[in-house]
Amino acid sequence: MSNDVVRYNNGFNTVPLRQFTPVEMDIFWSICSKMKRKGIQETTYDFEVFQELSNYKRDSIESFYTALKSFSDKLGSLTYKFEDADEFEQLWLFQRFYINKKLGTITIQASERFEFILNSIGSNFTRFELENITKLSSGYTKEFYRQLMSHRDKTLRKGAWFVKIEDFRIALSIPKSYQMSNIDVRIFNQAEKEFTTPDEYGKVIFSKFKIEKVKSRKGNKIQSFRIYFEEPKLDQVPLNNWLEN
Repeated sequence: MSNDVVRYNNGFNTVPLRQFTPVEMDIFWSICSKMKRKGIQETTYDFEVFQELSNYKRDSIESFYTALKSFSDKLGSLTYKFEDADEFEQLWLFQRFYINKKLGTITIQASERFEFILNSIGSNFTRFELENITKLSSGYTKEFYRQLMSHRDKTLRKGAWFVKIEDFRIALSIPKSYQMSNIDVRIFNQAEKEFTTPDEYGKVIFSKFKIEKVKSRKGNKIQSFRIYFEEPKLDQVPLNNWLEN
């Protein structure tokens, strides 16, 4: 099992990843786990590194090459945006993403500003285990998980996300056509199943997971969610400092 960790500045949680398939999301987070502390230098990896980290199921080099090309095509639209009353800035994440099928390698170079997002985190950061996000099957659940982890108390290993329904839709890129019943079935019910069902080793991602729907003062309309979660207790405290992972 992988011990790799994904960690980044919380500002990146405003960048939706729903344009990626679940497989492409896993590839992206695998890359992020490897690119931290690499600066803006070009780094080359064998296909096998990301096949293993992303829990890629197929053995074919051709299928993984195709998945990488599809992922690369979408990277061009993946940007980090900043805007206020007077300014607008759009930042691309990678300077180079080169795939060599013959050698079975990927050469990656982060942009200067994305390197900042991965490494200049201070106390305002999201951190999660790569293994957890790659075992989730739904794209919505993967996005839900990383948003929750930005509200996690690192000491208590639990947290709560109080979010207006409009902001929740934006964070998970939920279509406007989705009614509350759609959100229940496609997102909440699926997430609860994936978060709390033990895997082959008997591990769960969350030992507790609860969603409360808050109605508006007038009428019966849902206006916000209160989402609570708790991770399983650790068998023992690791000796290494998790900030160094």
